Amino acid sequence: MSNKTNYTVPLASMSFLLFFVGFLTWFNNILVPFMKDHFDITDSQSNLVSAASFGAYALSIPVGWMIKKIGYKRTVISGSFFCGVGCMLFLPAVTHSFEMVTIALFITALGLVQLLVSANPYVLACGSPETSSSRLTFALAMNSVAASLAPFVGSFVLGARNGDLAHDANLVRVPFMVMGVVGLVMGILICLLKLPEIHDDEVVNESGKVRSVWSYPHLILGFITIGVYMGLEVGPGNFFVKYVENNVQGVDVAGALKLFALYPVCFFIGRMLGSGILRKFTPHKVLAVNCVIGIVLVAAFFMLKGSPLSIWPIIAQGLVLSIMWSVIFDLGLKDVPASVAKLGSGILCTGVLFTGFWMWLMGRVVESTATVDSPPDYSVAYYFLFAYYAWVIFYALKGAHIRVSEPGK
Repeated sequence: MSNKTNYTVPLASMSFLLFFVGFLTWFNNILVPFMKDHFDITDSQSNLVSAASFGAYALSIPVGWMIKKIGYKRTVISGSFFCGVGCMLFLPAVTHSFEMVTIALFITALGLVQLLVSANPYVLACGSPETSSSRLTFALAMNSVAASLAPFVGSFVLGARNGDLAHDANLVRVPFMVMGVVGLVMGILICLLKLPEIHDDEVVNESGKVRSVWSYPHLILGFITIGVYMGLEVGPGNFFVKYVENNVQGVDVAGALKLFALYPVCFFIGRMLGSGILRKFTPHKVLAVNCVIGIVLVAAFFMLKGSPLSIWPIIAQGLVLSIMWSVIFDLGLKDVPASVAKLGSGILCTGVLFTGFWMWLMGRVVESTATVDSPPDYSVAYYFLFAYYAWVIFYALKGAHIRVSEPGK
């Protein structure tokens, strides 16, 4: 693309899309306790809400093929309409059955996957390669704003319930109706916008064949690293409330939830600061330094275990984690031609599927600490963070720089 191309409108559009993705993702997770009470279902059944959201990421690679066939703009339009239709289907579903709600949420999640797989590489491509990590970090700051806002909207909805099924159903209908309208309008507006296309530049090997996506080892390692990163991002919150409830005196569940609302705020602050830092320092070095700081914070948590002060090293994880998705994504697609990057983006986003496995594994280890006389020790889950950080350091300093040259070159 020409260097004179104005990227203001495309970047603003993608930033809003990432805000929308963040709000809808976090709001869906807040629905878990509502669904459990509203439909009188078990804990495992209510967790199907999260399964419907994360399960859709299994289709990230097909979405990458979709981008290759129809382009970024049409994929964004499709994703917006999927989100809008899914949210609108929630309106009748909430008064019928939990199964219908799960289907509606899965359709919404399909839209979110299309938006995420297409928006990330599009932002990276809109401008100079030297500042690509900075651009994506700034765009993802909007995602963090949404992540901070969604819990407040969710807590208002949950707090306004009175036990009447019709009344409670109408409470959750309103935000879904608004999000449905936003999704549909967004799709229409993207249709009307002139977004610059990212042109393919295919790389061939000596035999004249186009190089496969699997011939970029740093991309495949990036997929694994995104998966490991998800353990770092989701792990702290998954066990935070239970840890505080069982280990910290003077803080109840409601207080723990309010404190943890600062976690996504830290992501926002970190991304705003990180956007500037990444313009001045090499992204892979910033990633490695952040991991070292993260390890120090986890060590501080264990030193302060049981004290109210132990809460803060966990919340502060958001500051160091904030830039990791964008930097890992950028490193994974470095030196990958645009034609391969479309599928590569889908491969990287598929790493989100690791989340369920990590949470299951961490949960099993926590459960193993329970005895007849004492509850589980939820703090042991945080030992996993040391291993996660160690892998990301390896990727930052070594894995992201591995290249395979063609024979004879």
